[in-house]
Parts: sequence; C-alpha cells; structure tokens
Amino acid sequence: MTDLDPEDFVEQQSSGDMATTIAHLYRGEMQRSYTWRTRLDTSTNWAILILSALITWTYSDPHHPHELLLFTLLFIAILLGIEARRFMYYNLWHSRVRALETDYLSRTLDPDIEVTSREWLKLLAEDLRNPHFKIPYWHAVSHRLRRVYVWLFTLTVLLWFGKLAMHPVPAGSFSEVVIRAEFLTISGVVVVPLISSFIVVIFLITITNPHYDEDWDKIFKSKKTMKEWKKKM
Repeated sequence: MTDLDPEDFVEQQSSGDMATTIAHLYRGEMQRSYTWRTRLDTSTNWAILILSALITWTYSDPHHPHELLLFTLLFIAILLGIEARRFMYYNLWHSRVRALETDYLSRTLDPDIEVTSREWLKLLAEDLRNPHFKIPYWHAVSHRLRRVYVWLFTLTVLLWFGKLAMHPVPAGSFSEVVIRAEFLTISGVVVVPLISSFIVVIFLITITNPHYDEDWDKIFKSKKTMKEWKKKM
C-alpha cells in the first residue's frame, strides 16, 4: 500500500477537520516547547544558585579554601552539558510551532497570501514520523554559553583570582597569587595556566561555533510603537 501524499490527503479533508487537526497539533507542540523551555530555566537557575552559594561561603571567611571555586567550574560545566541537551529538545518542538505559525496560521489570517505550495506539510509530516534534532550538540553548547554560561565561567574565574589575591591577607605580587593557587598536590604554577587555558577554550567555543539564528526563530526589531501598530487595526 503506497503512502498518500500529504497534499492529496489534505485535499480530501474538510476545512473544519483540517483546522481542528492543526489546532490540536499546535497546542500539543506549544506545550512541549513550553515544558522544555521551563527545564532550560531550571538548570540555569541551579547554576546561578550554586555559584552564588559557594562564592558567598568562600568569601565569608579568609580561611575558607579557594578550591571550592574550582569545583564550582565543574558544577557549571555539568549543568551546561545538561542544558545544551535540553535546548536541543526545546529546539525540536519549537521548530514545529514556528512552522505552523509561519506556513499555516499566518496565511490563514491573511487572505491576500496565496498558498502556492504545501511542501511544509511534507516536511512537518516527515518530522512527526521521524523526529530528529535540528542543531548539533556543540552548536547548542555554544548558544547556551553565549546566553548565560560564558558569563558564569568568567565571573567564577575572576572571583577565584580575587580570592587568591585577598585571602588570607592581600597578596603583594602576582607570583604570590600563583603560589596560593596550589590545588591538592598540584603546584599553582600548573593550576593557573590550566584555568587560564580553560577559560580561553570556553571563549573559543562561544565565538567559533555558528550562531543559533535560523530564519524561523528571528524576532525582528522595529521602530514602530504599539500605538502605531494599533492605528492599523
């Protein structure tokens, strides 16, 4: 039995049935998109909470170890990996929402637009049958770094250097800061270049990977105010 072409299938449906199907699909995909967007916020909140708590505790006493800030980098990196994966899922559901908005709802609301092709129906049907991520994992990592995590990493490293420079007493030179950077049995001469290299790698990942800027997810800036928009109504 051959598969029915989506365009032929749509032609066989009443407009009411088609509108009902699209409405239920749109509502379902919107709920999925909202759920995964909420999960993104949750992991970001945890990263900020952990960073705030450990910074507060570390700086509350000159004798509290600076090593906790290095562990903070590890916690943030783990949350970044989790959040990048969640963003890929969010992107999957949100791409369907935008496809329905741009190719169906916008044309339904504007009768002057002539529907010349239903290729989007085929793409959407194929994606429903065989869902796949729309962006690679490292692109998702880069996107979340640009939005939030590069600033958390940078702040943590700066505060780590600040802790070394201030506690237990203000350092007299940078070499003294390097000596204080000793971690477990690893000399500060090794630790400081490693942390510096880490933050450089983070910036390289942030800058070199493609920006997440697909056409269906753009929000254009306009000088028109809401008042001007209402005049057209």
